Amino acid sequence: MRLIFGVVFLLLTCCFSASAQFCFSPERPQLGQIVSFTYSPQTTPLAKDSTLEGRYVRYGAPNMMQISKPTTVTLVRQGADYVGELYIPTKDATGTMLFFRNSKLPQRTDLNCGQFYVIPVNDASGRIVPHATGGQASVFTRSHFLNETNTRFDPTWVVTLYEHELAQNPDLRPLYWSDHLAALIKQRKLGYGPKVKNEIEAYLASRPNPTLAELTDASKLYESLGDFQKVNALRERQKTVEPAGSLVQKDRAIAIRAQTDWNRQKAAYEAFVHEFPTSSHLSDLAVIMTNGYFKNNDIRGLVAFVEQQPTTQTDVLVLNTIAYQLAEERRSLPEAEQLIKHALTVLKAHAKPRVAPGNWEAERQTRQRQLMNTYARTLEQQGKYAEAYTVYQDVINPDDAENSDPRTNERYFLCALRTNHATDALPMVEAAIQVDKATSGLKTTLRDWYAKQPGNTPAKADAYLANLEADIKADQRDELQEKLINEPAPAFALTDLLGRTISSSAFKGKVIVLDFWATWCGPCIASFPAMQQAQTRFQNDPNVRFLFVNTREGGPLQRVHSFMDKHPYNFVVPLDTQQKVANAYKVQGIPTKVVIGPNGRVRYRQIGFSGDPEATVNELTLVVEMLKEGK
Repeated sequence: MRLIFGVVFLLLTCCFSASAQFCFSPERPQLGQIVSFTYSPQTTPLAKDSTLEGRYVRYGAPNMMQISKPTTVTLVRQGADYVGELYIPTKDATGTMLFFRNSKLPQRTDLNCGQFYVIPVNDASGRIVPHATGGQASVFTRSHFLNETNTRFDPTWVVTLYEHELAQNPDLRPLYWSDHLAALIKQRKLGYGPKVKNEIEAYLASRPNPTLAELTDASKLYESLGDFQKVNALRERQKTVEPAGSLVQKDRAIAIRAQTDWNRQKAAYEAFVHEFPTSSHLSDLAVIMTNGYFKNNDIRGLVAFVEQQPTTQTDVLVLNTIAYQLAEERRSLPEAEQLIKHALTVLKAHAKPRVAPGNWEAERQTRQRQLMNTYARTLEQQGKYAEAYTVYQDVINPDDAENSDPRTNERYFLCALRTNHATDALPMVEAAIQVDKATSGLKTTLRDWYAKQPGNTPAKADAYLANLEADIKADQRDELQEKLINEPAPAFALTDLLGRTISSSAFKGKVIVLDFWATWCGPCIASFPAMQQAQTRFQNDPNVRFLFVNTREGGPLQRVHSFMDKHPYNFVVPLDTQQKVANAYKVQGIPTKVVIGPNGRVRYRQIGFSGDPEATVNELTLVVEMLKEGK
């Protein structure tokens, strides 16, 4: 049978000329048969392509669309045509849909005007089987076949397919009614809203006892139409149909989350677990309760709670965060150790999650190191240095210093010192310093230890540390050299908090660091500990001065006095009440750090605070040192 798609057969149309043909044999294929087909591309978008292949899916009833797995069919060229074969399974399939493409340039396709080419299944009497037409619409609305083509389906065509199926097989309406109405909504034909709402009500009225699925589908349709009053009404009906169903569980879970009274929240959670022991919400609620115990400082209760939870409902990263915070704050340390040990046990028992990161084994190892790091910290804070040192050895990887954590490296070396393993830890510490993964505290500790070794002196220790830092500092200097600017430094004279006149003319030949700030500026205040460290590094250098210029305060000066009285910063604070100095120095936001070189030129400007004190101190220190050297 040679078939040109048109109204002749199943409303299947072709937008090409009569010479663009697709035919198949037997002419009325049935289940279990092999179908041979011929594709003639002469007037299609693939007319000039020579390497063609077919892509197809089988389809069936809406609840059988899992069979619609895209598959390639090989084409054999015969003259100007291409031939191929397809097998129709013995059950479930009601048709096959195909499109053709260039196998080497898959973006070049023939989709038959977006309707695909169709081979419908027939029964023994030669009649088209139910779902042969509606199933085509399901391919568009219930499968991912169209994704391969980077196109969207035509809702008008999909509506036509659904309506033809329902006209031929009205008894199939319960399977297609919601998909049909969803297609009408996407079609957005004039007057579609009232029409769809009437259809929904008519369908539900025809069902004396609508199923949960039907109520859910109706709710989704009303949601698409933006009628949330109807949506809420239908959801209430769903709850009566399934009093222990997902909607009821969701509402109860939301109520537990929103409960602000801790005792009531615990009681509500316990009732939820009793009523819905297999609920999908239990894992999220367990996290809520875990945080609740922590926030209410019931750490013993927290330990008891998490140890009662199934491993599938235990979030090890949440436990890690809590245990680490307890360790940092040096409180409930035995419980912190117990929590993190439990988290390690759970992680070991965890199977691969249903929705897992790309490489689950690599992710598991990452989590293992995070948990072990916290475990070592809980031991260290309890004075269990020997145990902590052993655990840190499982965390530290001397061959991967570039990806190490500077704080962990410092703690590792401190534990090594306290357990007489400093020499063993030395290779990792040296590698960390060489790749800029060492805190200032670690560098100081290493220098002091090195100076005390037989035959060494403080001078040798300084040279030893400088040699370790030489390469990374050279790289940093090169990077900083590109960031340095060269602009005039406007003269200024301001009064500081002590009533003294602070004049730029008094600092000729010196390096001046200006930090523009205000008491209301969170990042400004957050950067002060780092700025204090930077100032301390040069406190004995008469050629370096730090000035913390208060600007854009927008309030009484007493606020600045009160702030400095409450904090232990030995800063010189000039008051730029009119913002003249800030404007002159092109301050666009605060905090802004400006460094003036000995030649009276602005050489460095940085806005904001990265949140990394170590990086801030290191960069400012390098800038100051470079300017002192005349760079």
